[in-house]
Order: sequence, then C-alpha cells, then structure tokens
Amino acid sequence: MKVSRITATPLLASFAAIFGGADKVPSHIRVPASHFRRIPRAGQMTTLVEVESDDGVVGYGEAFGLPHPMSATAIVNEVAAPALVGQEIGEPAEMTRVLYDYFFALGSTRGAAMEALSGIDIALWDLKARAAGLPLSTLLGASPGPVSTYASPVGFHEHPDDSVRAAMDFLKNGFTAFKIKIGRGAEIDALHVGAIRDAVGPAIRLYTDVNCAYDVPTAIRVAEALEPFDLGWFEEPIPPDDPQGLAEVRRHAPMPIAAGENEFSPVAFRRLLDAGALDFAQPNITRAGGVSAILEIGRMCAEAGVKLAPHGVGSCIAIGSSLNACRAAAGFATYEANRLLNPLRDEMGLHPWRMENGMLVAANLPGHGGEPDPAKVQGYGLEAAA
Repeated sequence: MKVSRITATPLLASFAAIFGGADKVPSHIRVPASHFRRIPRAGQMTTLVEVESDDGVVGYGEAFGLPHPMSATAIVNEVAAPALVGQEIGEPAEMTRVLYDYFFALGSTRGAAMEALSGIDIALWDLKARAAGLPLSTLLGASPGPVSTYASPVGFHEHPDDSVRAAMDFLKNGFTAFKIKIGRGAEIDALHVGAIRDAVGPAIRLYTDVNCAYDVPTAIRVAEALEPFDLGWFEEPIPPDDPQGLAEVRRHAPMPIAAGENEFSPVAFRRLLDAGALDFAQPNITRAGGVSAILEIGRMCAEAGVKLAPHGVGSCIAIGSSLNACRAAAGFATYEANRLLNPLRDEMGLHPWRMENGMLVAANLPGHGGEPDPAKVQGYGLEAAA
C-alpha cells in the first residue's frame, strides 16, 4: 500500500458569519484568553489534511490553524506531498523523518512546518487504522472507551458573577472539572477564581490557564495569591522557550505547573522535562508531531514521573485522534474538552461525540472517528467562509 495523494485544505468558521456581523460577536468569544487581547479571534481555523492510498483508503489529519491556516496548507501541498507520494505506508514517524530533519536543518523547529507534519502523521495513522478496519486506539494497542476529561474555558468575563455562571454551565453539562482563563493581575485573577471556588465547592477540580501573560516574578506572586483555592494546576504562567524560568516558577508555586501546548516536538518536551519545569505536559496533537509524538511524549512523561494532559483545541479530527491516542499513551492523566464555540469541532464531523459520566469517549469506529462530512468541509473552505 502506497501513498497516492496528499492534499491540504484551509478551513474557517467565521464568528462574524455565525453572529451576523463582527460587531455582534460577544467579547468573551473574540477575546477568550490573555494572548488575544490585542489581536482578537476572527473565528475557528484549521488545515484539513487528507492522505489517500493507492487502493483508495483515505485518512484524515489536521494541522493547527492559528494564526492562519494557509501556512501549513502551503507546506503540505508544495513541500511534503511531493516528497511522500509514492512511498510505502509504514510507521508514520519514519515516513516523515526526512521531512522532519529537513525542516530542523532549516531552523523550522516551531510553527507551520511542524504543524504540517503533525497533520500528515494523524492522517497516516487514521489511514492505517481504517485500512485495517480497526479503531485507532486498537491499532495502538489499547481499546475504545472513555477518556478522563476536563472542560474549558471559563473565559475572560468582566464580573465574577459572569464567570460563575459559565462555570455552573459546565457542571450542568456533566463535567466535574474545568479550567479558568486568568492573566489579568493577581487581584482580578483571585477575584474570579475565588468566586468560582465558592460557588462550586471543594469537590470540583479547578485548573487555571495564564496563556503566557506573566514574567517569572509576577507568575510567582499570582500563584501565591491563588493558593487558597486548591487548584489542580497553574498553566503556562510565562511565555514558552524558557524552561529554566518555568522551573523557577514551579519551585515557588504552591500548585502543580502545566505547559506545552506551544511546543512543537518531543525534543522541546525533553528540554522541559530535563529542566524540571513540569508536573503536567500538554502537547497539542496538531502541533507537536501528531499521534506518534503524543505516544513518544507520553513515554517520556512516564519515565520522568510527569503526567500527560494533552491540549484539546481543534476540529473533529483533532478530538478524535487525541482521544484514541490518550487511550494508548503512557502517563496519561486527563484531556481538555475545549468548549469555545467551534463548528469545525461540533458540526463538521460525521459522528457526534459521546460523553459518559463527564468523560469524552474514543469511539468504536474505524480510524480515529473524527472523519469530516465532505459537504460541510466545502462550506468551511476558506474562500467560501470569507
């Protein structure tokens, strides 16, 4: 079985189209976290990757879409596809190794090049599982079933009462753990987190996500201010690319430290682990190397005594492939069910997501179960959506 076609397509679900105008998009959707405060979100974006074999089986992958999906699209179509078409389909990580080494040699160790390879890896694993008639989790040596899950986000709201309402909605929808976006200074952060903790009680697990808003001294001060609220972790307190700084925060913070959604390879996670910077590693399957990388990072985490908690942002493809990988990965602890408005996640797939007892379920379907509906894909094409 050989690769006969690799195609990438940029997709957009525009918030302005959903709400009937850019001026009608709620502020907590345009600005859901600290790093969007100066560059608001215009919609949900991603790059759909399709890999077809010479006997007609198609696998679906996804490359992370922000800040714009055209970058990864061009790399898949113009660089990766010519290099891979005609290859025998074997282990996905080995199939893309030459491209991986090539991009690293050019200095493309972060961003669109690594995201493009992630999408191809996911599609190859999906194709292999579909060709075998197996769920991806089974092909990986595990089985379909529920995956420990927390919901996100309680976004930026002006008043703590609004944050509480958002948190209570998660509880009403069956979630027993969820994440709060912070990063507006110790006083405001503590006001919102404290109000939520008072409302939900001590039994609900609360996580916080700073989205890189602070420097090291400020992150330590904010972590100390949040100590009374019994937090499951303090996520991305400082910008990436500073493992030693993150380790310094971890030495002083009274709660566990989580990070990794902005890392792009197992090599980057090795740096974080070697620095002693993490309690929870959070690779995004559409950025850090696909299914192959989630499994490798999981093995690294298990060896280091760190827990794996993959990032959960993406379309139906990212969700399906992540859930299957979580079922098989060593060191796995919990997975993020991102609930920010996203039709690419909730409406584009052929198979609806299931929850059991507050947990998402890796479906008993061939492949990763996140197969998109071709008619809906066409509607979310970048030109059509614009």
